[in-house]
Parts: sequence; C-alpha cells; structure tokens
Amino acid sequence: MKKILVLAGGSVKGAFQAGAIRAVFESGFAPDAVYGISAGAMNAAYLVNEFGRHYRDAGKINFPAAANALCDFWREHISMPESLAVRRGTYELGLSAIRRNFDGLLDTSPLRDLLYASISLRNLQNSPVDLRVGAVDITDGRIVYADPNFPHFFDYVLASSAIPILMPVVKIGGNEKLPYLDGGLREVAPLRRAIADGATEIVCIACHPKDLDGQSFHYGNLLALVDRVMDIAVNETLNSDLDWAELINEMAPEDGSPIAFGPLKGKRRMKLTIIRPQNPLAIDIQEFDTDDIIRLTTVGYQRGREVLTPLTV
Repeated sequence: MKKILVLAGGSVKGAFQAGAIRAVFESGFAPDAVYGISAGAMNAAYLVNEFGRHYRDAGKINFPAAANALCDFWREHISMPESLAVRRGTYELGLSAIRRNFDGLLDTSPLRDLLYASISLRNLQNSPVDLRVGAVDITDGRIVYADPNFPHFFDYVLASSAIPILMPVVKIGGNEKLPYLDGGLREVAPLRRAIADGATEIVCIACHPKDLDGQSFHYGNLLALVDRVMDIAVNETLNSDLDWAELINEMAPEDGSPIAFGPLKGKRRMKLTIIRPQNPLAIDIQEFDTDDIIRLTTVGYQRGREVLTPLTV
C-alpha cells in the first residue's frame, strides 16, 4: 500500500491546509509521500523537512509534532502580506514595461528568504517520506514534478507558488531557457501524478470549496482583480482534478481489478479522502494579520476533524 498526502494550491489559504494536516496526522495517517502544488508545495516541503529532521535525530517521525510545527510556522512567520512579498513601486513597474522586462507586480524576495531559512535540503533528502512539487514550464506548458534530488530544487518550490502576473517568473538555476510558474496553471491538486505513481490511499487537502460565492470586490484594484481571476480558474481546475479521481472510484471494479477499457483503462479503485472548506475562506491577500492566519488554521483543523471522525468511529 502506498499512502500519499496530496496538498492543493491556495495562496495564503494554505493556512487552512496546515490546520487540516494536523487533524489528518492526529487521526493516524502516516504518508509514504507528500505531493504539493503552489501553497501546497510550500507546506509539503516544510513537512518533509520536519520528517527528515525527526528521522535524523530520533530514527523515527512524529507526524503530529510535524503538523504542529507547520501550524506554528504559519502563525509565527506569515503574519502580514510583507512576510511573503512586497509591492513594486509605480516607477519600477512603469520602467519594466518600457524595457520589456516585467518581473511581477510583487517582489517575492521575502518568500525566497523564508524558504531558505526554514528548510534544509539535507533534511529533505534524508527523509524517508518522498516529496514532489509541481511547477509549469511556460515555454512548452508541461507540468514538471520535481523532487529534492533535482538540481536547484528550491527554485521549483518557489516556481510552484509563483502566481502569474502577481509574482516573477522563476528561472531554474538562473537559466533564461527554464522559466517556470505556478503548478496550478495545469493542476491544482496533484492527484493524477499521485495515482500514476501507484497510490492506493490518498488524503487530499484543498483550500477552495466546490462553489465560489458571489461576493463583490474592488475590481479596479489590479492585485484584487488578479487574485479573483486566479480564484475562479483555480476553483474550476480543482473541481476537475477531484471529479477525475472520484470518477475512477465510481468506474473501477470493487474487487480491485483495473478498469478494462476507455480513457480510465488500467486505473484501480483507491481509498480517497477529500478535505476542503464548505464555504469560501475569507482572507484579503493585501491585508491580513496573525489573527487571520490563526483563524484559518483553526477552521482547517475543525474541518479535518469533521471529515475524518466518521471514518474512524
């Protein structure tokens, strides 16, 4: 049996995911691998870093402790928008337009610094739990799933989280011919890769509900507009990812044999648990604080408990 924890994208809503992970690990789920995209990639990398540290120091992994450390990380280090990125000035943006070297509306140096300060490549490579993060090569549109043995692995983690227009294109290893962006351009929840890699049990944690609400927003604000457009696209792609995985279970024989024909030929039934918010998570990417982060982790923990409790009684 191969157990994979799948962490979908969601920007700052990744705090919800951290809380849900705590509930998942408290339930006894111990993954063989963690796959992540966007915010899910950052959460996945932090978790596997903790797993590697535990394994190095004690020879075993304390999964609930790793989840608690992730929640603490969000609360202590992601307390305001500037913890992740800083707005570029109007003059700088205008100059980049003239010179045709646009590099995002936001400077993500704080996110890069946080990643390098919090995660050790040595811990990732020593972890007995595998890690995959998805990012999109914008030259050919393909999604690449990188593991810690890839050269310049941290660049892939940053690229996986690089929201188009808002954030700079990440050039892997500084190579102009390897420009990458958010894995959510192709897949929001990396279920297809997890299933292709032989997962027999998947816990997937998403940061978006099935339906968007009709809340109004200031669409004259460019940052708010890009965020809303991405939310719409992410919601649609996420639903497609989840529907595809659920369809496999509906079509696959109950005896565990593979589907015999059609586009799902060869796929087998798996144990699939999906945790996602019931309602949209309200948080302003331009103005949030520690209380907002704590609120989201709490909601995520509660939602995780709601979903998992019926499965364990």
